[in-house]
Amino acid sequence: MKKYRITYLAVLTAVFFCGLWGGNRLVPGLLALLVIVPVCSGISLYLSVGKLSLSLDGRHSCPSGQPMEITLKLKYSFLRPAGNVQVGLTCENLVFGTVKHQSYLLQLGRGRHHEYGISLDTSVCGRIVVRIREMACYDLLGLFSYHKPMEEEFACMVYPYEARMYVSLGKNREREQPGDIYDGKKSGTDVSEVFGLREYREGDPLQSIHWKLSGKWRQLIVREFGRPVNYHTLLLLSPALSYGGQKAEESVITSVFDLGVSLSHALLNQNIAHFVGYLTGCQLCCIPVDSTHSYEDMLLNLMGQPIRRSGDEALISFVNQQLYRQYTKVVYVTGAVNEAVAQNLSVLVDLTVLQASQGQSGYLMDGGGYGTVRVSIEKIRSMEHIIPL
Repeated sequence: MKKYRITYLAVLTAVFFCGLWGGNRLVPGLLALLVIVPVCSGISLYLSVGKLSLSLDGRHSCPSGQPMEITLKLKYSFLRPAGNVQVGLTCENLVFGTVKHQSYLLQLGRGRHHEYGISLDTSVCGRIVVRIREMACYDLLGLFSYHKPMEEEFACMVYPYEARMYVSLGKNREREQPGDIYDGKKSGTDVSEVFGLREYREGDPLQSIHWKLSGKWRQLIVREFGRPVNYHTLLLLSPALSYGGQKAEESVITSVFDLGVSLSHALLNQNIAHFVGYLTGCQLCCIPVDSTHSYEDMLLNLMGQPIRRSGDEALISFVNQQLYRQYTKVVYVTGAVNEAVAQNLSVLVDLTVLQASQGQSGYLMDGGGYGTVRVSIEKIRSMEHIIPL
């Protein structure tokens, strides 16, 4: 804008001196026109900005890595701004704690409603809040601007990528049947009890439908079984900014989320009820996952927590809170492992480390008594994985 003002002032000065020494009768009229036009342009700008409004809209969720756009809607009621409109946006990722500032120059066309597509960075997961910081309008000549503060925001969720994963079960195999979790190595009968009936909801297993009552009441009725209480498997997620004192790359942190969520989904597909644990503040939060609804609740809670500074915090908190008394199987999902803490924990529980690695994939049996499954970061989203537990 400064450039336009200097150029206009130079033109105005040149016309003034031409009239002063040239004696042309048209110069005074031209000079008056050059003074009146900017004034009219500034008044028009001021009147149009008052009724100008911006809003944000779009999809509220998508998987990581999938293209996603939000729509910026501009609307004015009476007088259209003659010049361009510049909008400043702030994109904040609440999980990674990153803030990005972007500016967009909007060119107005015909009509009183305009929409502009803005691409979001979905390379990393997390809850993203997009805010409009301010709006700046310019007159047609580029001599004046009007800055209007805005408080518009839009929130969306970028979920971790669910890789194609299958769990190869070893000892302590536990599967979830409707209303019961049983050990695959022991014989027995289903001892669950029906404690309620309700209408069918999308996602309910067909085995839980009470067909006789459904035919009598002419609507699908579902039996609610006793809630399983004997969970023994914990997925302990440890996304962090650093591991072992070394700063973690963004791809490593994202891969930890991808592996943890993919493994939980794979266990659920194989009817294996489990817990997903992660740090919230100073405490370790363990959420049960035994259905599609509880899996979605776990994702929402996970995407609302900022990642930790150190990757050792989750494992150390697990030991300090003596949570090993509640679980017989722990899968530690991380970017790197503290071997001393892991060896001590492997004495108390059956431990498997699932590590996002920048090297080769494979299974290793460490001398400390626990197994490590390394998955290459480059291959997490491009191939199927069999995870031995």
